[in-house]
Amino acid sequence: MNGLALIVFGILGAGLLILLFDGNTGMIGPITDEQFASTIYLGLLGIVLAAGLFASGQRFGTLARQAGVWLVLLIVFVTGYEYRFELQESASRVTAGLLPGQPLSSQSAEGELSVILNRRGRHFETVGRVNGSRQSFIVDTGASTVVLTQDNARLAGFDPAELDFNIPVATANGMAMAARLNGVDIAIGDIERRNMVVLVVGDNALETNLLGMNFLDTLSSFEVSRERMTLRN
Repeated sequence: MNGLALIVFGILGAGLLILLFDGNTGMIGPITDEQFASTIYLGLLGIVLAAGLFASGQRFGTLARQAGVWLVLLIVFVTGYEYRFELQESASRVTAGLLPGQPLSSQSAEGELSVILNRRGRHFETVGRVNGSRQSFIVDTGASTVVLTQDNARLAGFDPAELDFNIPVATANGMAMAARLNGVDIAIGDIERRNMVVLVVGDNALETNLLGMNFLDTLSSFEVSRERMTLRN
């Protein structure tokens, strides 16, 4: 073990000296400082694992198999980390394909969050969450406010009987009376807005919720094409 400690500390010391005296430019030979540090770390980890396997007294064939398993696991973890954003987007695409109306969320390497909604018929329909309850929405840029049906307001934990329906609103089914509701959390995909103001309309005024402009205006941007709508946080 003393020999192993000398090797480990020798490699670590050499790596630190190289980073200290040659790391100001951001490059060490053909690789970056971060890549060099990662190489040193993985090398030390490999030495420690190999020493532990040999110290166990097992046969070389068994040691080789165990080392191979650890190597494969290490490659899988490193690859998964490097391609985490692509894997997240692929998983979201699979989910969106299995669940109609499910929004497709993705995040860029720069941290920009985007959600894609697909057109269904004449409208962009999506599944969202209202105070945690799963509900359907139609995107309506003509609606100034998010609008909930009475049934969906009830699912979100509000009692329509306690609301004051004193606001006249125009809907696709004609004029209706609506109630103002504060402190509602709305989420579409991974984009969430808390403590929003919404309207709740009376019975039979709407078939589903409307995602209005007071939600869309909180986004950095949203783009509409023929078949999809992209929301950016």
